Amino acid sequence: SFSVRYTAGEDLGLDMHTDDSDVTFNICLGKPGFTAAGLTFCGIMGQPNHRIFQYQYKHKIGRCIVHLGRQRHGADDISEGTRVNLIMWNKSQA
Repeated sequence: SFSVRYTAGEDLGLDMHTDDSDVTFNICLGKPGFTAAGLTFCGIMGQPNHRIFQYQYKHKIGRCIVHLGRQRHGADDISEGTRVNLIMWNKSQA
């Protein structure tokens, strides 16, 4: 587990990537007043649609989004304020 922080004028976002996990939990911890800074999803890595836009999620404080680690995604640029998220990567022991 680790936390990420995006602040307007500093660390704005994160390019498209996959996670080193089977399943990822991404919990928005705050801070009130941030704008933009969504999460854009494409397809599953290795599939024909892995570069095709699928969905854009809007973070809300206290909410968690769960996705496959192989799902391509990226943090959109924040335009105002600061957003902090707790990221938990989960891997199967089997």
